[in-house]
Amino acid sequence: MIDGNAIIHRAYHALPPNMSNSRGELTNAVYGFTTTLIKVLEDLKPEHIACSFDLAGPTFRHEAYSDYKATRVKADQELYDQIPRVKEIVKTMNIPIYEKEGFEADDVVGTIVERLKDDKNIQIYIVSGDKDIYQLINGNVLVYSLRHGLNKLEIVDHATIYEEYNLDPHDFIDLKALAGDPSDNIPGVPGIGPKTATELIQKFDTLDNLYGQIAKLLNCSLNNLTMQQFNNEMVESVAKELKVKPRIIQLLLTNKDQAFLSQKLATIHRDVPIDFSLEDAKWGDYDRDKLKALFEELGFRSLLARFGVAEAKQGRKPTEEQKKKDEQLKLL
Repeated sequence: MIDGNAIIHRAYHALPPNMSNSRGELTNAVYGFTTTLIKVLEDLKPEHIACSFDLAGPTFRHEAYSDYKATRVKADQELYDQIPRVKEIVKTMNIPIYEKEGFEADDVVGTIVERLKDDKNIQIYIVSGDKDIYQLINGNVLVYSLRHGLNKLEIVDHATIYEEYNLDPHDFIDLKALAGDPSDNIPGVPGIGPKTATELIQKFDTLDNLYGQIAKLLNCSLNNLTMQQFNNEMVESVAKELKVKPRIIQLLLTNKDQAFLSQKLATIHRDVPIDFSLEDAKWGDYDRDKLKALFEELGFRSLLARFGVAEAKQGRKPTEEQKKKDEQLKLL
């Protein structure tokens, strides 16, 4: 599963902004995306590939919280102008694209993964540079992550997450619910940072359990749990019982609704209404000459040889006619 927008943004900022073809068309994001895709073919030798992109317009997260991503600086128009070209390459390679209005690419990826994750005969790799996607890691679902540039990808699994963060993959949702995320303008609980949020998750496992224990000690339903109803003495009593600083309990009570809203914003949906077929995502059947022509038009001649190597590593040897055409291209 290719997280298209995550790779495009990484490529655009990683490569020189003046990269262009003979017609002056900027191509740095397209080139970076394509090299990453070729590396995925070389390294993972997939039998099936699918790709997802964000669509313009608000999502259900904007409806839930109008300020969602409001602080994010709008990307350069030069980046957006290259997205159709990226999609052209993907379509020419006969890789299906799945998108849905009102949802982000992460949600579409999550939905496809959810439908396949219980099939023990399938190993799923999500190609992305976004940590948000880590919450989908589970059993046969791994992330092939762009953690260091474009071509240095590495596999992130459950053990990697636990070793680096001392958390499980699904904990990334509640980590954002408590600590927030400035990049997406997810508010979290003001005053609680990543370190404290991690400690709370390690101690109470989930956001729901944390608030549930506070409500139980205060003899109150979760819906009625607000700071206004409790005095300092009651807060200190809860803090002592749970072995948490009174200030943290106070912050949690004051910002309970905001914490659960942040949890909703941080959760990748896995039930997007899309028509997905594993058979449609089978890799290998595409018009090779058409792809070569597109690479030539974009000025990606150096990628033709790499793409041939990627095919060979998957056991797809070119025909004699294709070999002759390859040799002719090398002389151009």
